[in-house]
Amino acid sequence: MVRVADGWTHKAIAANMGIDEKTLRKHFSRELMDGAVHIRGMLMDVLVHKAREGHIQSVRLLLERLDAAGPLAPRNHPRAEDDDDAKAPALGKKEQRVQDAQAVPDDYGDIYARLEGRRQH
Repeated sequence: MVRVADGWTHKAIAANMGIDEKTLRKHFSRELMDGAVHIRGMLMDVLVHKAREGHIQSVRLLLERLDAAGPLAPRNHPRAEDDDDAKAPALGKKEQRVQDAQAVPDDYGDIYARLEGRRQH
């Protein structure tokens, strides 16, 4: 993962490990695809840990990185960079019914308020 994050080619990584490129891809496909993301995540974890310990330079660096990332996105909404990914495939009838059943209508209120309304009639 570190070598992928540093921009090494698969050929160079395989040579460094003393294995064939095909063997590298077979046994390390996840690391080859997402290595840079995992390494950046680990580095951010270290930075947050040091900032919590009061390391001033880490606090500054963390704030700079967070400011550069832009405003906070609302929870459960994809970030702007995730919008570039391919669209999700169309759902089949069964999957669509399951998804629709899990969606709560906007006008679905508190059950106690609805019961109180029945008593008044």
